[in-house]
Amino acid sequence: MSIAYFDNAASTKVDPRVLDAMLPFFCENYSNPSALHSCAQEARAAVERAREQVAELLGAEDPSEVIFTSCATEANNTVLGTFCGRLLYSAIEHPSVRNLAEGTDRAEAIPVDEEGTIREDAYAEALSRVKPELVSVMSVNNEIGSVQDIDKLGAMAHDAGAHFHSDITQGVGKTELNLSTRPIDYATLSGHKFHAPKGIGVLWARGGSPLKPFMCGGTHESQRRAGTHNVPLIVGMGAAADIIRREGATESARMRDLRTRLIEGVTSKVKDVKVNGQENGAPHIASLSFYRTEGESILINLDARGICCTAGSACSSGRGLGSPILNAIGLEQDWLRGTVRLSLSRFTTEEEVDYLVSSLVAAVEDVRSLAGYANV
Repeated sequence: MSIAYFDNAASTKVDPRVLDAMLPFFCENYSNPSALHSCAQEARAAVERAREQVAELLGAEDPSEVIFTSCATEANNTVLGTFCGRLLYSAIEHPSVRNLAEGTDRAEAIPVDEEGTIREDAYAEALSRVKPELVSVMSVNNEIGSVQDIDKLGAMAHDAGAHFHSDITQGVGKTELNLSTRPIDYATLSGHKFHAPKGIGVLWARGGSPLKPFMCGGTHESQRRAGTHNVPLIVGMGAAADIIRREGATESARMRDLRTRLIEGVTSKVKDVKVNGQENGAPHIASLSFYRTEGESILINLDARGICCTAGSACSSGRGLGSPILNAIGLEQDWLRGTVRLSLSRFTTEEEVDYLVSSLVAAVEDVRSLAGYANV
């Protein structure tokens, strides 16, 4: 049975072009780039080229503002750990921000509306009352695809005297970047969300912004992140960044068409289905809730048909709790329990989407039939 993969918000396939760029640095040029000999300096040059490629993608003014990490989680922890004062964060942040914030009495969540958009009135009030050192708002939510007005939110934070951080992991290649011209002090991302390998991330810190190292040891990354450079993965990140800089606009438009095809196909054939998030949210994420239906049963049914997807974020699955994101947007339990997240990539085809639609319609009908809830 062939596999139709619709869990790209969790992890994407490594692009073959990215793999080709990485391969020489496993068995041919495997030197530690911190050494002084010629082989090491070739590896060092590859690292710095990748830094330039990422900077070009992000619209960073200076490549030295790009710091390589193991993932966005590490980068997020680094940013939040830099500040000892008050923190504001959106109620729908990734667990690497939300869980860290919830573990301190210095943080307060900013509420969102039913589309997952920051409530600006509540945000303005919190800025005035809390007087935070740092505000953290992700650009695109990883479960429901809600896109925030980062420019406005960042400007409001700066006006209140706070630094502004955004986890842009799900927005890379799907939304505007151009970080140097925007009211953002820190941006974080993981490579495996846009066809680079797992285990490589980036922390972009605007020049002059405070930063306390999370990893301490050697003088790597200009003493901002210790640890031997993972050259193959860094090269892969650079290659993936270069590809998405050149092709991202085209593939984003194609994914939006596929998302529309998916949503219209399901909602025209299944009753009592709700699309979570914004109508014109991220082009690659569709969160669908089926009334009085168990999402896990739907997922098992789809898996038997060769379709891989999930109920929500892979980072919070298996907890036995309702999704914090869906709870934050006020989704009622009769809807929340029947939620599936379907996410696309540059490799998703129209044929796969059509197969998903027909399979999802059949899966919902099967699950509802077993539960005694008619689908038509």
